[in-house]
Amino acid sequence: MTTTEEVRDWVFTFGCGQAFAKRYHVIKGTKDSARDEMFARFGQKWSMQYESKEAAGVEEYGLEELF
Repeated sequence: MTTTEEVRDWVFTFGCGQAFAKRYHVIKGTKDSARDEMFARFGQKWSMQYESKEAAGVEEYGLEELF
């Protein structure tokens, strides 16, 4: 199980109808620092934060990485 203080890659997805729908973005940090960085980069225009690409459904939904 991942702790919130663990530094790792976090996977963020975008919702349907958003500019980057069907894409995901990876940020390294703690759960909170990565979330803060996601807000800094994209504001509120993203959907969910996941612990892994598998949990985010990257392969299952055919998501493409947004660099």
